[in-house]
Amino acid sequence: MDRLNEIAGSEVVQLAHQRRLRRELQQAQESGQEDVRVVDADPPVSGSHLLPIPLSPVEQTKTPVERTHPLPQLSRSMSVLPAPQPVPVVSCSLCNDRGYLRADVPFGHPQFGRPIECKCKQARKNEARRQQLREQSKIDQLAAFQEETFESFHFWLPGVEQAYEAAKQFAKTPAGWLVLVGGNGCGKTHLVVAIAKCCLEDGATVLFAVVPDLLDDLRSTFAPSAEETYDDEFRKMREVEVLILDDLGSEQSTGWATEKLFQLLNYRYNARLATVFTTNKIGFEGIAPRLRSRLSDRRLVRTITLVDAQDFREAELGQ
Repeated sequence: MDRLNEIAGSEVVQLAHQRRLRRELQQAQESGQEDVRVVDADPPVSGSHLLPIPLSPVEQTKTPVERTHPLPQLSRSMSVLPAPQPVPVVSCSLCNDRGYLRADVPFGHPQFGRPIECKCKQARKNEARRQQLREQSKIDQLAAFQEETFESFHFWLPGVEQAYEAAKQFAKTPAGWLVLVGGNGCGKTHLVVAIAKCCLEDGATVLFAVVPDLLDDLRSTFAPSAEETYDDEFRKMREVEVLILDDLGSEQSTGWATEKLFQLLNYRYNARLATVFTTNKIGFEGIAPRLRSRLSDRRLVRTITLVDAQDFREAELGQ
């Protein structure tokens, strides 16, 4: 050792000795002998002019890593589960909201394999149609209609009580035909608007229209820009649950208008669909004979004439 110190110098020898001890410690730890302790008999060389010798790449890979407790590994049963997905709410137990059903019939039956509309789909279509007809009736849009209810009607005025009671009864049970005949301003439109509102509140499909406007809606379907065809518009008018026609007889007596009114009302007459009319004496007398004949059928039609009713507009002006 003394000879080696003379040749290499004491500092180099000390560094070589430390490297050897480090390798022995690493080998002991790799072999599992954790209790083996290597004691360095020679004190380390101190000095600010000395720098640590960098290890070779091979030695760096063999450098013992400070022992730490490994993190516990989660088993399959302890793995993180995905977030639960919301369960869709099914509103119809018959079709599970698919909208269609299949008939339980044997092969060869006409209904085999054919989709059948479920009641829920029919209800949605009816509700959409009801809202469309309500918008077309303008019950909620026109300011004058907002005030016209049974509660606001002046039933104590002369000549209107019978019409008031008949209108309330029809609104409660829409059936047959009701015709209100009277002069201008006696409250006919007020009563039929009140009927329309009550029927709408009960969930019925209702179409309210002034007769000239109704015919204009039919004519508009022939325009190239029309959103609905004539057949769809006419079918909607004739098949609605409650049809209310205001001011019958005020339309122009053209051949086309007379024919369309007859087709519309004749269908509803044969189908016994609930229909309400308002007209005046002059308008009623000007209706085509074949249509007036149906309006006079007492088996289906109830006609109320407001004989002594006065024009409430003139009465208010007089006050």
